[in-house]
Amino acid sequence: MSRARGPLRNVALSASILVFAWPQLSVATRGAAPPSYPLVTAALTLVMIAIVSGWPRGDDRASPPPSIRRTARLAIVIAAAAIAIAVYRWTQLMAWLPYQADILIVIREATRRFLNGRNPYATYRSYDAPWEMAMPYGPVLWGPFVLAQQLRFDLRVVTIVGELFAPAWCGAAVVVAASRRRWGAAASWLSVMGALLVALDVQRFTLIGHTPVYWPWLLLFAVMVVSGRWTGAACLLGVLVAARTTMVAVIPVFLMAAWRADRRRLSSTLLALTLTICAALAPFVLWDYRAVWDSMILSYPRVMRAAVWPVLARPGMETIGVTEWLLEHRRESLVAPVQIVVMFAAYVAAWVAIVRWRRPLPWMALALFTFSMTTLYPVQYLYYDVLLLLVSAALAEMLAFPQAGPAVTTWTLSLIVLAFVVWVTLRIVAAPFPQVVVGDRSAARHLLNGFAAGEFDGTRHFAWIVGNEARIVLPRSSASAADIVLSTESPFDGHQPPQRMTAVLNGALVAETTIPAGWHQIRIPTPRRAWWIGFNELRLSFSSTLSPRDVGVGDDSRALALAISRIDVFERRQ
Repeated sequence: MSRARGPLRNVALSASILVFAWPQLSVATRGAAPPSYPLVTAALTLVMIAIVSGWPRGDDRASPPPSIRRTARLAIVIAAAAIAIAVYRWTQLMAWLPYQADILIVIREATRRFLNGRNPYATYRSYDAPWEMAMPYGPVLWGPFVLAQQLRFDLRVVTIVGELFAPAWCGAAVVVAASRRRWGAAASWLSVMGALLVALDVQRFTLIGHTPVYWPWLLLFAVMVVSGRWTGAACLLGVLVAARTTMVAVIPVFLMAAWRADRRRLSSTLLALTLTICAALAPFVLWDYRAVWDSMILSYPRVMRAAVWPVLARPGMETIGVTEWLLEHRRESLVAPVQIVVMFAAYVAAWVAIVRWRRPLPWMALALFTFSMTTLYPVQYLYYDVLLLLVSAALAEMLAFPQAGPAVTTWTLSLIVLAFVVWVTLRIVAAPFPQVVVGDRSAARHLLNGFAAGEFDGTRHFAWIVGNEARIVLPRSSASAADIVLSTESPFDGHQPPQRMTAVLNGALVAETTIPAGWHQIRIPTPRRAWWIGFNELRLSFSSTLSPRDVGVGDDSRALALAISRIDVFERRQ
């Protein structure tokens, strides 16, 4: 009976993911206005309750043992093709578009500060986000980005690896189910994989995602819970809490399950959980406990009440959950009481289910879902944690490992393989030393802002920079030191003061130079520390502009700063 319910559960999981992405899907597919968020909230709640309450009790594994038949080979091709399309699309987004969320910028500045020997828990301002920001997350979340910072990878490389993790494991489940001739299960896992990829794609989560860095831990945590390794599971839950404090909502249900499984080991399980959290946070608490308390505990409520709640209170600014609805109806005082009451009800329901030997992971997900629906910071991406915890629970039941060692080894190897896939894709998407030739079809993508339409003077194609600033995108698959060579013409002749140009690469000043009259090549030496493997933005600022009509040399009334015919990035000359 449980084998029949497994595919039904997976279909329901797919439905929950698509309901979650429903507002963005309606815009992407039909160009229509998104549906009513109260309707989405109600639909998502009903689907979640159905999934948790109907979760299969039995073992989802099947016999006969896997064998690579023709159908399994077909499953491998389908799963690999879906992952390949996703990684190519997301890598292109990363290479060509800037960060679109303040948290990734906070992580970039915090990891830079940490590598310079300073406390990452501070208040930040940046050239591309000039407002006060604080680090609201634990070191497990921003820690992996330190390696990306050292290697000069665009931080969203880590995001993409985390995004691919669950879909890739769903693809593995497709192959396993197909090799066991369980066609319904294979199709249902394919639907889960497709729903995850679609949801991440239509929401363009790559541009804002910071939480994917800990998503792989959810699967390892689920494997430990399913196999009854409560000490290991406690350590992994501590890791998740040390990444993001919202995971605290899972702890009561986890302790209920640990007590029900073996009450004699509850104290050691609780100790392992506590020590893991303390080990992750203690160095920074000892460094500056006030900064940690302000950043991780106080900053989010302060920012939400001061900046986000007034926006959500306006008609038309909707999110999933009840918090925005309460704010829009001027019931701010009910936000905390509603959360307390609903969370208590969720824990009571979880206790009743666990006492009856129901599987605990779905009820942990329900507790996290309840928290997300009632939290005072109602951001959309909270629900990814819920959905992926449920997907991880289903995967852990189907692909259960008899021992912890093989599980950890396979988990680690999958991360390494995915990181390698992203790296290879980045090498395809971006050149190590790009060239931009005005007049070529691809040039428009590079000339991001400040440029007029291309022109041709009979000798060369070029484009004028109009105004005092221009922005150029230079995606790279290398972060080695390089020379940027601009082929330029100044609008000023030899009898006028020369043009002054300032060049800033990814926020780092790399040149201040004078541009003489006529066509010239301007060489800008740039160090490795100014480049990222991925997206790079070169900002050019100018001291003055010239309007040909104003000086009597034509009818052009534009404020011209500089003409550029090509941009070349060369290996740095020593």
